[in-house]
Amino acid sequence: MACWKEIRSSSWIYPTLVLCIYGFFSMMRPSEPFLTPYLTGPDKNLTIDEVTNQVFPVWTYSYLVLLFPVFLITDYVRYKPIIILQ
Repeated sequence: MACWKEIRSSSWIYPTLVLCIYGFFSMMRPSEPFLTPYLTGPDKNLTIDEVTNQVFPVWTYSYLVLLFPVFLITDYVRYKPIIILQ
């Protein structure tokens, strides 16, 4: 336990470690491999061509458009408020 106290007392190691652990667990998406079968299943009733050519491009480009302002806001207000909002 003395090792953990040394890490917490350090000025940059503890926040970096917490951010890395948070980033790892926030990017774990176990549902992603099952997204296409769910969208093409009887509940949503989309074809594979519709999912590939219409749904995924909109999702990708909208994510790309929103990524730029989020980076600017993150640089302006630092990381802590963005993590709390997420």
